[in-house]
Amino acid sequence: MPVASPVLVTLATLSALQGPAAGRVLEVGRGGAYPRPAEALAASVPGDTVRLLPGEHAGPLVVRVSGVTLTGPRTAVIDGGRRGTAVTIAADSVTLDGFTVRSSGRSMDHDDAAIKLERCTGCSVLRIAVRDPLHGIYLLESRGVRVEDNDILGASDLIESARGNGIHLFNSTGNRLLRNRVRATRDGMYFSFASGNLVAGNEVSRARYGLHYMYSDDNRFEDNVFVENAAGAAVMFSKRIELRRNVFARHVGYRAYGFLLHTGEDILAEGNRFEGNLTGLHLDGAVRNTFRNNLLSGNGTGIDLMASAEGNGFTGNVFRHNRTAVRKVLGAGENAWSLDGRGNDWGDPSVFDLDRDGIGDRPYRAGDPFLTLAASRPALEIYGGTLAARALSWAEEAFPVFGIPRIVDSLPVAPRSAGDRFNPAMVPPMVAITFVLGVMVRRRRRGATRGDIR
Repeated sequence: MPVASPVLVTLATLSALQGPAAGRVLEVGRGGAYPRPAEALAASVPGDTVRLLPGEHAGPLVVRVSGVTLTGPRTAVIDGGRRGTAVTIAADSVTLDGFTVRSSGRSMDHDDAAIKLERCTGCSVLRIAVRDPLHGIYLLESRGVRVEDNDILGASDLIESARGNGIHLFNSTGNRLLRNRVRATRDGMYFSFASGNLVAGNEVSRARYGLHYMYSDDNRFEDNVFVENAAGAAVMFSKRIELRRNVFARHVGYRAYGFLLHTGEDILAEGNRFEGNLTGLHLDGAVRNTFRNNLLSGNGTGIDLMASAEGNGFTGNVFRHNRTAVRKVLGAGENAWSLDGRGNDWGDPSVFDLDRDGIGDRPYRAGDPFLTLAASRPALEIYGGTLAARALSWAEEAFPVFGIPRIVDSLPVAPRSAGDRFNPAMVPPMVAITFVLGVMVRRRRRGATRGDIR
């Protein structure tokens, strides 16, 4: 039996330790080996990197080889020429990194996009600048995709209803959308039958809905910023969505919302900020959802409850400087305004805490009778906050006539100064002063009576 040479054994061992040979780098553009990216992609094998040199490169392109990386600087631009999808990924474990993609087609029937991933697994779209797309980045039945640090700007020549979505997922699960910036699209991020995805650290502005779930269960979105959209986020016909530490700010205009929940169940909203919106939270067909430790500040209406919102729990939420904290329409279902022995902080000085346990000493009733009436007569909303509206609300509180529903928080969180407003040490002086004043008033009345007799 022949004995292998020690040198050959050593070489074989080193080769095994190093693994497969590193892929090639195929450069595209002026000065590169390939004049067009399509030619370099056709010549690539798994593990290769196709590097775009600065300049304009003609699209559309299709990546069909698994494990290929297509990369380049921001000044390398793939131009789709307004024909179909500019870059299509049709293989697994493909990475796009760093360059610019612009000018996709405009066909909604074909869902044209700047970048489309078709039935892929394990791909990455990183640091891409998307300009003038229909859809920005489109995931079609794809799994385990990373969409991170991209900058997407919608088509300025299209009205909002004719634009596509910044990031669109259809029947795609287990994907991560992190730190993307999306502006001027129809919806910033849209999910349809897409479950089990993470959305974190993104910024969305000037869209219809910053984030939109349709028939998409078991998703999380955290630490995102939604500013100046028609609605910051809309969850529709979806279950078990978790939203934490997001900012929903400055959504104003007709029917504008920070967060719109329509036909949603078992949603958890925790630690979010709803600031400066026409309506902070709008709940319609919302059942068994939990809202915990959120801030609602400077909104026209903090929480708007439709009749179909029931079985929801609210605890630890902070209300500040809203024109109306909560509006509950006639016939609205029952909801719990305290959970596990803790209600909400209404920022109202009428909440007293004489025993200093951090909980108000009596239930708190929230809601504006006038705005509740106006809910069924929208033309009346223009008078909200006027003296006439306040007079009607005060009269209804003093002498209930309309039977307007109010929400009752049985365990309101007391402001920190609530207990300080009453100091037990002041009781004896106050009693003494009251007694002296009473004696003085009684004597004066007796003197006036004697004068009348004379």
